[in-house]
Amino acid sequence: MGKKVLSIEIGLHQTRVCEVEAGKKNPHVSNCITFDTPENIVEDGFILDKDLMAQTLKSNLASAKMNTKDVIFTITSTKIANREVVIPFVADSKIQAIIDSSATEYFPLDVSEYTISYSILEKINTKEEKKIKLLLLAAPNNLIKNIYGFAEVAGLHIYAIDYIGNSAYQLLKKQVGTGVNVSVQINDQTTLVNVMENEKLSLQRTIPYGAMNIVSAVLDNAVFEKNNSREAMQLLMQENIINSHVDMGGEVGRGVPMASDDYDHVMREIRGREDVTSTIQYIMNNVNRVLDYYMSRNSEKRINAIYLTGIGAKFKGIEVLFTNETGYDVKKIDSLFAVSFAKGLQLEGNQADYLTAIGASIAPVGFLPAEEREAERKSGDSKLASIVFAASCAVAVVLIVGSVVNYQVVKFKHNSYEKQIENKKYIEDVYATHQSAKEAYEYTSYMYSLTSNRNFQLNELKNKIASVMPSNMKVLSLTSDDTELTLNIEATSSKVSISELLIQLKQIPSISNATVANIVEEVADSGDTDKETFTVICVYNPFHAEQDEKVSLDDEVTEENDTADNTTEDGTNTTDTTGNTSTTDTTTQN
Repeated sequence: MGKKVLSIEIGLHQTRVCEVEAGKKNPHVSNCITFDTPENIVEDGFILDKDLMAQTLKSNLASAKMNTKDVIFTITSTKIANREVVIPFVADSKIQAIIDSSATEYFPLDVSEYTISYSILEKINTKEEKKIKLLLLAAPNNLIKNIYGFAEVAGLHIYAIDYIGNSAYQLLKKQVGTGVNVSVQINDQTTLVNVMENEKLSLQRTIPYGAMNIVSAVLDNAVFEKNNSREAMQLLMQENIINSHVDMGGEVGRGVPMASDDYDHVMREIRGREDVTSTIQYIMNNVNRVLDYYMSRNSEKRINAIYLTGIGAKFKGIEVLFTNETGYDVKKIDSLFAVSFAKGLQLEGNQADYLTAIGASIAPVGFLPAEEREAERKSGDSKLASIVFAASCAVAVVLIVGSVVNYQVVKFKHNSYEKQIENKKYIEDVYATHQSAKEAYEYTSYMYSLTSNRNFQLNELKNKIASVMPSNMKVLSLTSDDTELTLNIEATSSKVSISELLIQLKQIPSISNATVANIVEEVADSGDTDKETFTVICVYNPFHAEQDEKVSLDDEVTEENDTADNTTEDGTNTTDTTGNTSTTDTTTQN
C-alpha cells in the first residue's frame, strides 16, 4: 500500500485537494474537496498572504476530515521554464548530476537563481540507440521557497512539489489513446499544449495567455454588466457568449431592424462577443503554431484529435470555436480513465476538474530548494559513512581471525598498487598541461569579451523584434547602446496590440524588460483616434560575449516561443564612435 498524501492545486479562484496514494500509476482517490481561493492571494504561483491561505486550507481540511500532513503541491507560473532534452543512457542516480553540469546550455539564465528538476519521458536502450529523453524544468528559487514557507505556516510536510505541466501529462497520456493526440489545457494565466504519441510526450509548450485574459475581455465590455472576475467566469460557463467562428461574416444580429429600440443594445452585445472571441483567437493562433512546428518535423504523422482541459475548457462554445478554427476534431475531457474514486464520494464538478491534482501524485518532478538538497546529500553521506564503518569492523574481525592468509593477500595487493602508481605517473604531466591550457583559454576569453558589445548582435535582434511586431505598427526610429534599445513606433490600432508587443519583446532572451512611454494620439477629422505614436524602451540583459556565442537568438526564440507570424523589411544602420547605433525607417507588414 502506497503512502497517503494530500495533493493540492491552488488556483487564482479555486483550490482543489485530493487525498490519494502517492506513486501509483492508477491512483485511488479516497477524498477530494474544492473551495474558493481568497481573492488576490495568488499571483503567478506565489502565495502572497500565507497566513490567510493557511487558515482557509486548514478550515476546509478539518470540515472534510482530511488529517494527512504529507502534501504534494502542483504549481503553475509563467516564470517556470521547460525544455525537452536528450542525454546519454545512464543510471537514474546520475541524471541530476548531468543536468546540473550542463544547466547553462539548456537554459539561458542565471542558474544559481533557479531550482532545476526533471521528469523522465522515455528511456531508449537498444543496440542502435542508448539515450534518455527528459522534460527539464527550471523554477525560481524564491517561488519554491515560497511554497515551502506556506507549508510550514499551514503545519504541513512537503512530500514533493510538481509542475502543472508534468502533473497533467502523467494522467492525460492515459486519456487520449493511441496515435498522435494533442491536449490544450487552458489554465488561469497560461495555456499548456502537449503533443503526445502513444502515451509519450513529443512536445510541450506554454503559452503565456489563459482563461483570465478571456475573463478580462468580459469585464472590459459594459454590455455584460459584470463587476468582478468570479461573475465574469460564471457568465462564460453558463451562457454562450463565444462565437462559433472568429469572423461571423455579419451573421450575428442579422434581421434586427436598425430603427428598433433593441438595435443599439444588440450591436453592443455583438461587439462584446467579438471581443471575447478575438481574445480566444490569440490562444488558438499559438496552438496552431505549435502544431505547425510539430508537423513540419513529423510530416508523415497525423494528429487524431485535440482534447480541451482546464478551467477555460468549461466556457460554453469554446469547443465549437476550436473545432471550426483549427480544423481538427476537438473533444472535452469530463471523466478520467485509470483513476478510481472511493465509493459514495461526492464530487464538486466533474472528475476532470481534479486532473492535475491527481496527476501530481503519480510521478512528481520534486523541486527541492538548494538547502533541502544539501541536507538530503549530507543525510545520504552520513548513512553511507555508517555503512562503511560497520563494514570496516566486520572486515577487521575477519582480518584478525585469518591474519596470516590476509597478510599475504594484502602484501600482494600492495605490490600491485605500487606498480600501478608507477605506471600512471604520466598523469601528473597531463594534468599540468591541462591547467596551463585552461588558464590560457580563460585569459583569451576575457580579452575577447573586452572587444565585444551589444551592436554585434543588433541586426539579429532587429530581425527578432520585427518578427514579433504586429502588422499595424511601424518603427519610425531605433537607437541602441550597451544597456538599452529605444524604439519609436507608430500604430494604427488599440493598446491591446501594444500589450501583445511587450509580451513578445520580453520573450527575447537578450531583453530583460520592455516598457512603453510617451504615447501620443493623433485624432482624425471624425474625432476618432487616427493613429498613436509611442516609445518602447527595451533593457538588455547583462552582455557576456562567451554566453552570447553559445546561445543564439534564433535558436532560443524559434525553438521555445515559435510565436512570430510577421515579416520585416529593415532600413539602414549607422554606428558612431561611442558604440551607439541608430536605425530609421523600419516597417512591418503582414
